[in-house]
Amino acid sequence: MLSNYSKAEILRKLLDEGYNVPYVLYFKVHEWEGDSHSIIDYCLSNIKSDALAVRSSSISEDTIEKSNAGVYDSLLNVSNKKDAIITAVEKVISSYDYSPNNQVLIQPMVENVAMSGVVMTKTLDDGSPYYVLNFDDTSGKTDTVTSGNSINKTVFVYNGVKESDFDSPYLLAVIKLVWQLEKRFQDTPLDIEFAVDKNLSVHLLQVRPITVANKWKAKANELVNNRIHLLSDYIENILKPRLGLFGRKTLLGLMPDWNPAEMIGVVPRPLALSLYRTLITKSTWRFARENMGYHSMPPVELMISLFGRTYIDVRCSLNSLLPSRIENDLGEKLIDLFIERLEKNPHLHDKIEFEIIPTIKNFEFSEFMELNYGNNLSREEIAKYESLLHQLTENAIDLNNNNNTLVKALEDAKVLESSQIRLNKLPKNSYQTADYINKLIVECVNWGTMPFAIAARHGFIAESFLRSAISKKAISSIRVNDFKRSIKTISSSLSFDFSQVLNGKSSKDSFLKKYGHLRPSSYDILSLSYNQRIDLFDSTYVHENFGSHEFELSEEEILAVGELLKFSGFKSITPQSLFEYIEKAIVAREYIKFVFTKHLNEIIETISKWGQEMGFSKDDLSYLEVDEILYMPFCPLTNFIGDYYNEKIHSSRSNLDLAKSLKLSYLIRSSRDVFIVPQQRSIPNFITDKQLEAAVIVISPHQADIPNLAQKIVCIEGADPGYDWIFTRNISGLITMYGGTNSHMAIRCAEYGLPAAIGCGEQTFERIIKAGKCLLDCGGKRLLPIQY
Repeated sequence: MLSNYSKAEILRKLLDEGYNVPYVLYFKVHEWEGDSHSIIDYCLSNIKSDALAVRSSSISEDTIEKSNAGVYDSLLNVSNKKDAIITAVEKVISSYDYSPNNQVLIQPMVENVAMSGVVMTKTLDDGSPYYVLNFDDTSGKTDTVTSGNSINKTVFVYNGVKESDFDSPYLLAVIKLVWQLEKRFQDTPLDIEFAVDKNLSVHLLQVRPITVANKWKAKANELVNNRIHLLSDYIENILKPRLGLFGRKTLLGLMPDWNPAEMIGVVPRPLALSLYRTLITKSTWRFARENMGYHSMPPVELMISLFGRTYIDVRCSLNSLLPSRIENDLGEKLIDLFIERLEKNPHLHDKIEFEIIPTIKNFEFSEFMELNYGNNLSREEIAKYESLLHQLTENAIDLNNNNNTLVKALEDAKVLESSQIRLNKLPKNSYQTADYINKLIVECVNWGTMPFAIAARHGFIAESFLRSAISKKAISSIRVNDFKRSIKTISSSLSFDFSQVLNGKSSKDSFLKKYGHLRPSSYDILSLSYNQRIDLFDSTYVHENFGSHEFELSEEEILAVGELLKFSGFKSITPQSLFEYIEKAIVAREYIKFVFTKHLNEIIETISKWGQEMGFSKDDLSYLEVDEILYMPFCPLTNFIGDYYNEKIHSSRSNLDLAKSLKLSYLIRSSRDVFIVPQQRSIPNFITDKQLEAAVIVISPHQADIPNLAQKIVCIEGADPGYDWIFTRNISGLITMYGGTNSHMAIRCAEYGLPAAIGCGEQTFERIIKAGKCLLDCGGKRLLPIQY
């Protein structure tokens, strides 16, 4: 067994068996203390490399119970000279707890390193069947991964992968070594350190057992192995051409368009997933865009579920953002070009409206199209596309137009708001519960999420105009920030009303009557609403009331923006009316979301009360889909009601275990991506140009007790209005794992002038949390963990 031997002894055995291990010299502490001169002479005679690795090999390292990785000193690039060797060996020995049987390992450094890192033969969290490679292929060093001093690349490789699935010869070379070692050590999960030189030779630096194997779920391997080929077949088919859609293929992404990763999570509970689907991604999203003048779509869904992991169908998204009346040939050509650009630039997956497809005609339309697609489109084709987008854009920003969809969306939301005085009518039985929930859903879609989807699109239009005006130097980014801070949204009203409660000028009851329905994760039954947070008002600090700042365009800005409007052909739009539209779009987006989430909260609370009467906890209910509750009046259940839903809950728990064990990329480009999965390394969207260092603190939507957040940088997974309470806690900054440039929290931080990094990605997010403190340099576009 591996645990019967030291690190040095294992490497020596593998070297003798023919593995590509750098020459191994090792000795015990008592041997060094007895005759160090002979050991040094032997080293100088047998290791001809100019640089050495002097490494720990303690008897307490790499056991089956504990690895003690990194506990003892190891030194790299030690000069192969007597004095340097003595100093290095003494430093390693001094790091040990004293035992004469501890060993020191000396090896030549690997030269011409192209890639180095660590690979584990199972995932650490649950032992699911993936090789986990964490590697560096840029520095030429062998210790960047093990030292933890850099952000490295991570790739999950399914252990049933084929050689033909690999694009990278370096990854394939490492996996071939892993296959050899798995045969050598049979059923032992392994942690392997390696370095690959520029000749594709893989050097084995360490092999040890994974110490947490006894904590793994026994069925993780079975769940993944039973479904992964079905998943591959599904993706193979959904990427093919589809009836009524432009585009020869599609991509699947976590964060393009309606961003389910931000709103409900990568692996949401079934209730949250089904609510989001029912209210938005099943059909509301496409009908809203059609109403605005975008392309009419076939009855396809925007979001798909890969055994419980949420993805957006990029082809569906892009089709829905084309202008109506576009010719078939041009539509087909455009979608193929957009998908090709995203496939070549996967880091743009959360910025498709700004970096992939122009959804309106802003001040930079011509330059954008020429730069990114000019080699593939004729001037005539670009002109046709521009003409259609011009009319759509003019209709959107002209608030005097009787058919303006933003104005209509606000009117519809007010209808929903006026109906909400009749909420909180508890149904008497399960059938009435289903009828009541169904009524709420219909109202919420017609007067809530439909107008919100329209307002959200207007929000993107507004942001696009602001960005292009900045790019054209008609207005500065500082002035745009001033403009945003002058806008009074529902969120700034929330901050003011909260301060009134703390100052004793308003009651808690009146505040909760208006804002009590908000929750950090709007679709999650496990997330506490403001009404349910007993320590909501345990604060002594409130930000100043934003939305009260004055802003007026200067004469120079009016002249510059006016010239851009004139040059772009918007003759009936003035700079003042454009900024009036932008303000209205920002306000409407936040207001309508605030309104429809009250209906959403009523749906969730009704389900909660029904479940309580049935003996189900909120955790149980989170595993049901909303349609399974609505099914009751349609036909008789196949079992007694309690048993029927217990079976559904049990099955859903098992499915969620599968979803968590599956490893999938943030952007799926082919069925091969099921087997080789790079982990996301996002570039954050930075808000403000401020810089600070501060301790970080993580907030969960399920958290009942609110810690002291003052002067902390708050870390949350997604960006949702229910988190607005954090702005009442004197926080220093905000970091989110998911979220785009136009997400709720990005807008809120811009209003507050609060430094933020929105959508930093999973790997960076975890490193920041682990460090406990970070540098948030928004002006320099840096987000770095600070470790001591």
